[in-house]
Amino acid sequence: MSNLKKPLDWIISKGLIDYQEALKRMESRVEDIIADKKNEAIWLLEHPDIYTAGTSANFRDLKDPKRFPVITTNRGGQFTYHGPGQRIVYVMIKLGRFDYDIRKYVHFLEDLVIKTLKDFNITSHRWEKAIGVWTYKISTSKSSYHLDQYKIASIGVRVRRKIAFHGVAINIAPNIQNFEGIIPCGIKNAKVTSVFDQGVETSMADFDKSLKSNFNKLLKTYPP
Repeated sequence: MSNLKKPLDWIISKGLIDYQEALKRMESRVEDIIADKKNEAIWLLEHPDIYTAGTSANFRDLKDPKRFPVITTNRGGQFTYHGPGQRIVYVMIKLGRFDYDIRKYVHFLEDLVIKTLKDFNITSHRWEKAIGVWTYKISTSKSSYHLDQYKIASIGVRVRRKIAFHGVAINIAPNIQNFEGIIPCGIKNAKVTSVFDQGVETSMADFDKSLKSNFNKLLKTYPP
């Protein structure tokens, strides 16, 4: 069987997984994939409250450094928040599945979130100004209303010896106020939303089921 056609392992962790412990486990798995000791994997989990700074982070975007622990990490991107109610999707996968094209892979992750949110009647899209997945909310005032753009999922990846890792953080039902301690993605006045904030209630289990189905379908459109 071709190395690019081997099945991927799905791992779902219950409870909250410490960020640094998760990073160690993820990097260990990546080394095993490189050595062809283990299959590629998708790991679904949640973290305790934390801010993480990616390789492009500007610490001026950390507005409230005392609010939660702050960890500098090796993923791409800027500042983001992780916490309960947010589905973390760590994807440890061979970049050869995407013609060794990191932009094609990021588009795959964006499409995965867009298709999964559609299953819950949430319309979302990618935005040329910033990596991630966005949606619209109607803002009203006494005299008018207009559509505002809100971020619902963040993406940050790293590649080591042709293996991509880290992945996606999807806001299912986190405390949105916890994003106030940072400037998400380095975009001033960036607004954040969640599946719950969009008026949809779902369990992590139901969301995971849809996510896995869409992942498997979408991956077939990327021939090795």
